Amino acid sequence: ITEEVKMAVRVQWFYVLLVAFVVAGCSGDGTTLGPDGRRRTRISVDRYTLGQITTEIFAVSCAYTGCHAGGSPLGNLSLKADFVAGELIGVASNQVPDLKRVDPGNPDGSYLLMKVRGTEGIANSQMPLGGTLTDAQIEMIREWIAGGAPLN
Repeated sequence: ITEEVKMAVRVQWFYVLLVAFVVAGCSGDGTTLGPDGRRRTRISVDRYTLGQITTEIFAVSCAYTGCHAGGSPLGNLSLKADFVAGELIGVASNQVPDLKRVDPGNPDGSYLLMKVRGTEGIANSQMPLGGTLTDAQIEMIREWIAGGAPLN
């Protein structure tokens, strides 16, 4: 093997290592910063969508006439499928205006999750009225919000 071939092989290895370091340096650690500047862990796969949450939870537990549907929904919050995205995502809570109903990527700072959990400090009572969601349903909502609150 000539010196020119040895040098070409070294240069190729140099570029391979350089590309490997660049890719590794840009891959990140799976976290991102939330609106409050705190680190948030991203969920790599969106397990739940708003469509699923609406169908499996809101439609059967919340979106009744007299509750969160009809002409005068409680808290001015309609959870009917046609309105739910515009009513929840990034919208300030009527009860605690400093909190968003759903703050994508920030489940613990989302008033919706506080209400269904019955977290201390919420206004009025835990939702839904007259019952509670299962732990699995609450976890579904938490994961949806943590995953960025994808629509569908």
